[in-house]
Amino acid sequence: MLVCICPVYAKPQNYLTHSTSKYTLDNGLKVIIREDHRSPMVMTQIWYAVGSSDESGNLLGISHALEHMMFKGTIKVPNDEFTRLSRLYGGSVNAATFTNYTYYYQLYQKDFLALALELEADRMSNLLLRQQDFDTEIKVIMEERRQRTDDNPRALASERFKWIAYPTSHYRQPVIGYMKNLNTLQLDSLKKWYQDWYAPNNAILVIVGDVDTQQTLHQVKQYFSAIPAKVLAQRNEVQEYTNVGYRYMEVKLPVQVPNLLLAWNVHSLATAQNPQDVYALVIIKNILDSGITSRLQKNLVRNQKLATSISASYDPYNRGDSLFSITALPVEGVSLEEIEKAVLAEIESLKNSPVSDNEINHVVTRYMADLIYSQDDIAGQARMIGTLEVNGLSYQLIDQLQQHYEAVTPEDIQRVANTYFNQKNLSNMHILPEQQK
Repeated sequence: MLVCICPVYAKPQNYLTHSTSKYTLDNGLKVIIREDHRSPMVMTQIWYAVGSSDESGNLLGISHALEHMMFKGTIKVPNDEFTRLSRLYGGSVNAATFTNYTYYYQLYQKDFLALALELEADRMSNLLLRQQDFDTEIKVIMEERRQRTDDNPRALASERFKWIAYPTSHYRQPVIGYMKNLNTLQLDSLKKWYQDWYAPNNAILVIVGDVDTQQTLHQVKQYFSAIPAKVLAQRNEVQEYTNVGYRYMEVKLPVQVPNLLLAWNVHSLATAQNPQDVYALVIIKNILDSGITSRLQKNLVRNQKLATSISASYDPYNRGDSLFSITALPVEGVSLEEIEKAVLAEIESLKNSPVSDNEINHVVTRYMADLIYSQDDIAGQARMIGTLEVNGLSYQLIDQLQQHYEAVTPEDIQRVANTYFNQKNLSNMHILPEQQK
């Protein structure tokens, strides 16, 4: 991997281009193969277009529960044989569930690609869902919820915050579900969820590594072509109203210091009428928070000494609308009202004063360098490809990002800041220590 070590404001060359091919089998399975011959390894990832935002009613958490059960075996590969086989042949396997998708990965030496494909195709249609496995696994999931959310005050607050930040979108639902959902979830519901959503025409198979494209496509067809397509259910709507009105929530939890959460409802590449808005939002996020020289760190942490930590986040690649969020922990003696006022002053500066070309160039250079580093291994490449494709975008966007970001102007930033960052579009949470009166 070549890295630009020239002057800090120089434009990085685009090293993200690789030999990549995309195919669609007759049963609807999308297959994306990227050759990367730097090491004799291959990463396979299968992305199913179903996640927590597709759930409703008492089924919250069912996508994540099914993800756990996908490792419990088929008739052909029973019990824990999937995991045992992967370890036997030096592989690494895992999975994750998010709002828009559930994905599974296998990493092997290239000689065992056929094993990975056979195992993945087998559990796409032949999963053996048994009550004894479910009874054990649902307890594991409950404990996961206790440790990651119920016993984590900031995670619990973030979960509650989403109910005001997403007033109409199913994105407000927790991926793991609520404990009351986990207590009532039934195996028959998981079986139906599996039958409804796990199908080749609802999946994207991404293969990156030391492979030959045509040989790999032949192997994919060998294992997946016989799996029939299904009639898929309609997915839940994940667009959100903007400018619905100011929303405020105050919670008291067992935290040591107060926390501030701010979020504006914004569009993603999949929902924006003008994609330039989204690229400008990414640049704004990095102007505010991309290292010690970024505005929030420089002004609020080091100069004014109002915050001990502060960060901004924004996901431009969402299937539905997204949030532009800022979180902050104030210095002892500084109130949440003070840190909130300072954060909003930084936002107002973006709205009222044009950002210099020099600052934009610096941010774009840093951002593109980080993006290049994130694509340096085959896992990062596959994850980026899958993220784009499963959210309704194209993997080809990877090779176009640099020119899009370089096209952002000071006028774009000022226009976008004035469009989205207003109080009618803002959700605000103050997290206070329980003992504070």
